[in-house]
Amino acid sequence: MALLKRHSDKVDVLSRVPLFSGLSRKELGEIARNVTEVEISPREYLAFEGEAGSQALVLLAGRVSVRKKGRKVAELSTGDVVGEMSLVTNKPRNATVRADTFVAALVMDPKEFATVMDEHPQVATKILRTVAERLAEAGHD
Repeated sequence: MALLKRHSDKVDVLSRVPLFSGLSRKELGEIARNVTEVEISPREYLAFEGEAGSQALVLLAGRVSVRKKGRKVAELSTGDVVGEMSLVTNKPRNATVRADTFVAALVMDPKEFATVMDEHPQVATKILRTVAERLAEAGHD
């Protein structure tokens, strides 16, 4: 059951993702063409701490728990993003994420992400600038 009926709905959701904050609506449209809406069952895992990042997910509905070293550190819900830094940096996941409820999400895998970056270098430049700013703010400069 798709929650987002139109392409413009995906663009609207993606426009609220911090990683994509510097992109124009046209550029967001390129990303929107490369995301898939998925449904995730309660208690299903979205990511495991230490594994290679393989997807980024934008939560459209539902709630997930985030754990580091077995300890719950956060709950995420509609509008939040899981895995975007691993997708961009290729670093291992820094947390385990599990669905607490039914979850609907937009997902982008690394191959789709790389296609957008290769075909639209201006998008890659803007996203990398955002990543650099976030890493600097986190004290990783």
